[in-house]
Amino acid sequence: MNVLRCRKGRTHASALIAVLLGVLLGVAPIPDRLPTTANAAPGDIGYAGPSYAGDGQDATGEKPESKLWWNDGLWWAALFDTASGTHHIFRLNRSTHRWVDTGTMIDNRPGTRSDALWDGTRLYVASHVGATSSADATWGNPARLYRFSYNPATKTYAPDAGFPARINNVSSETLTIDKDSRGVLWATWAQDSEIYVNSTTAGDARWGSPFVIPVAGASTVSSDDISAVVATRGGRIGVMWSNQPESTVYFVNHTDGAPRTEWIVSNTPVGDPGLADDHISLRSLDADPTGRVFAVVKTSLDDVDPSLSTAPQILLLASNPATGTWSTATVGELDDCHTRPILMLDAEHQMLHVFLTAPDSGCPFSGSAGTIFHKSSPMKPMSFPAGRGTPVIRDTLSPTLNNVTSTKQSVSGATGLVILASNNDTGRYWHADLALKP
Repeated sequence: MNVLRCRKGRTHASALIAVLLGVLLGVAPIPDRLPTTANAAPGDIGYAGPSYAGDGQDATGEKPESKLWWNDGLWWAALFDTASGTHHIFRLNRSTHRWVDTGTMIDNRPGTRSDALWDGTRLYVASHVGATSSADATWGNPARLYRFSYNPATKTYAPDAGFPARINNVSSETLTIDKDSRGVLWATWAQDSEIYVNSTTAGDARWGSPFVIPVAGASTVSSDDISAVVATRGGRIGVMWSNQPESTVYFVNHTDGAPRTEWIVSNTPVGDPGLADDHISLRSLDADPTGRVFAVVKTSLDDVDPSLSTAPQILLLASNPATGTWSTATVGELDDCHTRPILMLDAEHQMLHVFLTAPDSGCPFSGSAGTIFHKSSPMKPMSFPAGRGTPVIRDTLSPTLNNVTSTKQSVSGATGLVILASNNDTGRYWHADLALKP
């Protein structure tokens, strides 16, 4: 059984003392700034973090994107710095539960949203101007790729020369990146009700021309649909997207080293009426040579018939690379009112962890809105317990906590599991720090 434990925080004064002692003892080599945090109210779960005032709504969105990463025994995040009005690299002080601004800037544009990838050597952050849907996308707002090198002696990141590089020239609701086994970076997004991809052609800073994936179902999506990209250890890049007009979730593969426009269509993961929605979190196991892919998606059955209380609202999808088939498991039902799920993989314990917000706005069933819940299942056989799950982040004074995010990487007992969410009422980040045990 997995045991999850939220670590207890300290006061702002004790956190400051801890940082000063760290500097004196030589374990905190950089003069970090300690951000302001909100006071906890009775019944709160998790930890209130810095403000993101000036960065717009849903600071930890969008659904397929990852704002956190694990490196050198530390958790890091791409967060907004209100003082400068720019996005910076922060690191988590787990003893004080404060996000510490390292001062390294990512994007200087407020209102952008990012997807972070740590490949073991360098940090990549794709940052795009947000759009509510592909119908609201505007030209002249490029998605940028930033690359950083890490110095373990000073525990700092430095921007690499030649970056940012331009991925595309249009705003988008979401944009995700990953790197294949040959070092090629890939990005995907929805544009003009079509699913686009792009890739690097000669080094990380040179991108080709974006193109629509040349397969069925990629040019018939709604303006509300989204996509996500994932690299597998089986030597392939995969792209998954929702197609609500066809009630289908599609998945295609590209073999590393093949021509950019050559894609292999997988069996349809989801293809029944009402089962497609624009909520996708896509993952692969870091150390799985078979190339297994997992995803958590939301259905639209609540729009078809909200009275179907036991119909699946959130589904877990698992691929079988040998057969090209997919298996499914229900994570939550309509009466659980889950929304905006993300999936995390615990490779060490072979566990699936899903984090979601509930109850959703407009939910006809009872509950305290704005709580981030956790549910888990073995990877094989997949079986999630009934109900909304275990609450792991809650602001008792506000119903608008939402948009949970974490890292692309697989996690373990050594890393623990940090998740991040945002509260649009207060304009503050919130996080939870969970221990993973068998």
